Amino acid sequence: MKQSLAFLLGAFVLFTVFAHPVRAQEDPPPGQIGVAPSMLEVSIGSKPVNESLRIFNLKEKPTKVNVEVYNWTLDANNEVKLLPPTEQSLDQWMLVNPMSFRLDPGKSQVVRVSIRPPVQPAPGEHRAIIYFTEEAVEDGAEEEEKPVEILFKLGVGVYANADPVKQGGTLQGLTIDNGGRLLSASITNKGNVHTRLRGSYSIWKKALFPGIGKVDDIVQSSEAGKTEKGLVASGQLNQTPVLPGSNRRIVTQLPGLPPGSYIVAVSGTLDEKKVEKTFTVSR
Repeated sequence: MKQSLAFLLGAFVLFTVFAHPVRAQEDPPPGQIGVAPSMLEVSIGSKPVNESLRIFNLKEKPTKVNVEVYNWTLDANNEVKLLPPTEQSLDQWMLVNPMSFRLDPGKSQVVRVSIRPPVQPAPGEHRAIIYFTEEAVEDGAEEEEKPVEILFKLGVGVYANADPVKQGGTLQGLTIDNGGRLLSASITNKGNVHTRLRGSYSIWKKALFPGIGKVDDIVQSSEAGKTEKGLVASGQLNQTPVLPGSNRRIVTQLPGLPPGSYIVAVSGTLDEKKVEKTFTVSR
């Protein structure tokens, strides 16, 4: 299970498991809603599976949250597409409680998820998405005096795998495009569960690049607050899933840099297969 804490801020924001995981901050800015974990990955069989999510209200006002569950896939643009339920769709096997609740400022609410398939799950991946939608709470203020409401709609992906599970992700290519600003991974998935390219990128001054074998340790030291000579920037790869039976181009946006010569290093895994590659970029 992935245990990151996702925060929302904006007029209408949908956070799904396909975005970069957001680390919890010690002092998050006000006016946010959070959920932990940001997705669920479980194994299913003949026995019920029980999990839970926690929703946080970091706003200064109470909010009401409604819960909905859907079957889904990804379209050609890697956008969530809702599907009708089927006998083998995970949304039909899930019990979520509560389905509606009020959340006071600074408080949190546990939402329990139980998966109980009434039929034998077909081998491979079954998916659902849980939407948490905010409903404005009436506070008795006159209409003309009310501020503009900032509402949210938050999606948490649920992946349930039934044996036998077959991983089949293949990295067909990894390229740098658009003047060194886009890192593109071409991935084919012939398995029966989703795959994703997990890992990080780092950008170095070319003359000070330490070698691909040292990149991970140095980046981790940098994240812990240690200054590393030659390291210009680093970040997580786009972890949009590649669903079973699909081919996708997954793009990670790289930061802008001053003119100069750089090495972009990629270090990660795809279905437990190590991925390491470097690119020379001039800007």
